[in-house]
Amino acid sequence: MTDSKEFDDFRASYSTKSKVTQGVYDSMYRKLRALIEDVDIASVSQKRIIEVAETVDNRNTQQALINIAYLIRKREGMAIMELETFRKKNQKLLEDKIYEANNNLIEKLPTYDTLVDYINELRKTKKYIQYVINYLLVYYQVRNADLVFDFVLLKKDTKDNTKNYMWYNARMRRIHYIRNVYKTAKIVKPDGTTTGYGQKINIITDPVFVRVLRILAKQQRKENKPIVFIPNSGNYHIRKVTYEGLGEGNIFKIVVNHYRTNVNMLKQISYNRGTDINTILQSYDIESEPINKN
Repeated sequence: MTDSKEFDDFRASYSTKSKVTQGVYDSMYRKLRALIEDVDIASVSQKRIIEVAETVDNRNTQQALINIAYLIRKREGMAIMELETFRKKNQKLLEDKIYEANNNLIEKLPTYDTLVDYINELRKTKKYIQYVINYLLVYYQVRNADLVFDFVLLKKDTKDNTKNYMWYNARMRRIHYIRNVYKTAKIVKPDGTTTGYGQKINIITDPVFVRVLRILAKQQRKENKPIVFIPNSGNYHIRKVTYEGLGEGNIFKIVVNHYRTNVNMLKQISYNRGTDINTILQSYDIESEPINKN
C-alpha cells in the first residue's frame, strides 16, 4: 500500500498517543485499506466497510477496523450511524464472550487467600524482589507496565515525569509509589481533547512492606547500583514470578472477584488501576451476569 494523504492526516490526529497505540492504528488502517482495494476509506460507504470487516473472523479485529472507519468519517463530518450501530452490536457480542470466558475461570483460578499466602511465603523465604512485585499486583492492582519503576532513596530523584518511582522514605518510614507512566495516565480522545487519570501516588505504610524495602535500600547502598525489579513490562517476566504463572490479568480477576460486593474497595481498585468501576465489573468480575444494555 502506498501511504496516502488520508493516511497522513489520520496519523496526525493520533500523534500524541503512545507508540504502541499509534502502531495499532497504523496497522488497522493499512489492513482496512487493503480490504477495500487501496482506496481512501472515506470514499467507501458504511455498508461496504461493514461487509469487508465481517470477512475477518476475529471479532476484536472487526471492531478495530470499524473503529478506524468511524474515526475517519467522524473527522470528515460524514455520516457514521451505520458504523455506530454495528459497533454497539459487536460490543455486546464481545461482552458476552468475555462473560463466558470469565465464567469458565471460576473453578480454575486460585482463591484470593492463596495469593496472600504466596506473598507471605515470598517474604519469609527472602525472595524480596518477587515479594514486591506480587504485593503490588494483589494490593494495588497494577498492570505490568506499572511495575517498571526506579527504586530511589531520595525525593529529589523522583522528578522525571516520564518515569515511575518507588521511593523509600527512610525518615518517615513509608513508601511513595509514584506512577507517571501507565495505560490511562493520558488519554487522547478522537476529537483531540485530552483526559486521563494523571500522576498517581500511593503512600504505603504497611510496616512489613516498609521493612522489606528497607532491606533492599541497604542492599542498593551497599552494592552502589540500582535494584531492577523487572527488566521490562513484558508479561513473560511477570508470569515467571507470580503464583503458578498466573500473570497480571488473572490476578486482577481474582482480586475483583474477592471484592465484588465491597463498594468501597471497588472504588479504591478503580483508583489504583485507573479504570472506571463499570469497566472493571464488566470485564473482570468472573461471577457477574452479562450486562444487558437493551
